[in-house]
Amino acid sequence: MSDASIVPGGVDSSLPEASEGPAPASITEGLAEVLPVNAKRKDGKNDVFYNPAQVFNRDLSVLVLSVFAKVREEKFAEKDRLRLERFRAKVKVPEVVQGEQADERENEACKELPKEGDQPPSSLLGQEEVPNEGDQPGPSSKEMRQLQLPTPSGLKVLEALAATGIRTVRYAKELPFGPGGIASIVANDLDPNAVEHMKRNFAHNELPSHVQAVNSDANAHMYSKRAKGTGGLGLSAYDVIDLDPYGTVAPFIDSAVQAVADGGLLCITSTDMPVLGGNHPETCFARYGGSALKCGYVHEMALRLVLHAFATAAARCGREVRPLLSVSIDFYVRLFVRVFDSPARVKRHASKTGLVHQCVQCESFFVQKFGEIEGSKEAKFKVARVTVPGSECPECKGRMKVGGPFHCGPLYDRDFLQRCLQVCSAENMSSLPGIVSWKKITGLLTAMSEENDEALYYKLPNLCKSLKVNQMPLRQFRGTLISLGYRVSHFHREPQAIKTDAPNHVVFDLLRLWAEEHPPTNCPLPELLKKEFSLSRPLEWKTESHEGDKVAKFLPNPEPNWGPKPRARSGVEKPEDPTEPDSKKPRREEEKLKEPS
Repeated sequence: MSDASIVPGGVDSSLPEASEGPAPASITEGLAEVLPVNAKRKDGKNDVFYNPAQVFNRDLSVLVLSVFAKVREEKFAEKDRLRLERFRAKVKVPEVVQGEQADERENEACKELPKEGDQPPSSLLGQEEVPNEGDQPGPSSKEMRQLQLPTPSGLKVLEALAATGIRTVRYAKELPFGPGGIASIVANDLDPNAVEHMKRNFAHNELPSHVQAVNSDANAHMYSKRAKGTGGLGLSAYDVIDLDPYGTVAPFIDSAVQAVADGGLLCITSTDMPVLGGNHPETCFARYGGSALKCGYVHEMALRLVLHAFATAAARCGREVRPLLSVSIDFYVRLFVRVFDSPARVKRHASKTGLVHQCVQCESFFVQKFGEIEGSKEAKFKVARVTVPGSECPECKGRMKVGGPFHCGPLYDRDFLQRCLQVCSAENMSSLPGIVSWKKITGLLTAMSEENDEALYYKLPNLCKSLKVNQMPLRQFRGTLISLGYRVSHFHREPQAIKTDAPNHVVFDLLRLWAEEHPPTNCPLPELLKKEFSLSRPLEWKTESHEGDKVAKFLPNPEPNWGPKPRARSGVEKPEDPTEPDSKKPRREEEKLKEPS
């Protein structure tokens, strides 16, 4: 659609009136209550998509937005303080005007700051003229314009693919309005049925006028709200863009990284796990610019491929992507990343991008980065040296295959992760009463906080399976690696993961030592046992000690067949023709089921 229709969240007189008869039960999630969407069509589709399996996704998103709003507000307050300090230093504010009186005068002066070329306001100084003593320069025109910029009073949020709008309703009802919260929300969808349903839901929940429903193409809408210029917020750019498509997020990458404000947040969901999991590497490369491998680290690889796609698209625009949280959940991946205007930081993109060389027989893998950085103050960028073996695996002599490129830098911001965990404490949970998945969120964030930043991991059952030896105790394997001076952790989705900075040969030396003590009856890879040890003997097994609070980190799904629901049927179903012969009706229904959605 060329023109987007915008309807505020209040009651709309143009909405169709409810039909007579008993009202069906509504759907309650958090503090939101939306009208039902489970009235099935004859073709088995829903008119509007709603998936109860995504409740955890929305719970986590509410938590992240609440923390991000406070972080963003604190950052703006710090910038304002520094600007005023520089302004005071340039115009030499007298010491007579101090305390609350000075703050009040500064606030009033900032409301009526002059245009470029005028003198600074005398009300800021408490005197009639601004003295310019000696050669002391006054405030520049750029500094004057910066002081004229209004301080944002909350987050401008876009839900680009809203469907029922339940995520928007939850944001509007569970997060505060104003500074440290939400300023406005736009819920967009291409399907007019979904937009009509959103309007009814917004009216049903009595949402204020700062919540709007938009009927337009998501990419066209985001391109029309691009951020304006390096270092600026952009008058139309969004502080938060939430992307939760049915399937791949790839079609929305380029527009999203341009429509978010400098320092803004992208909330990304992608549910095409068969593609990201290596079943179709050619499709994965076409969508995300990297090939996935079917290996034990498939879930982490999926996160890093999506992150690489966004980082590469942003780098072309002189913007840097910094991940806050990257999570693999059930049947999808969910990423929260910030986007900054930083052409200088974009140069580090190569050093955070790499390929993986994976053996087709055993679990050996090697990560090769594209770039290297030398020096801390004055960074020197170089092409990376080759650190991976050739076409033959050094452990089992098997053939090597290549995956990626993918993001091989950190997946989390540790400070942001700790702030999210603080909200999960018993005394702070009441600040977000709509969240019901506190136990799962706390376990997930705790598991993420214990995870190291190494790229990819081994799975202990797969290591033992390659030699057909009995399962090695996980804590014993990890404890021995720690005693050798290496870092080791799990992956937040996989408790049996060995995520370590130990070289590949050290991991397989421990596996060979275990095979010596527990000889396999029929080893499928005898070359693994023939290789000489690189570790000094004797080597004593160590057991990892328990540290920290005991929190359930890896919870099972709440019910069987926990996964995505059928896609919503777009458009209005045609009424059945009463004159059509009964013999043709089954065929017509069958043809309708084959139609692409």
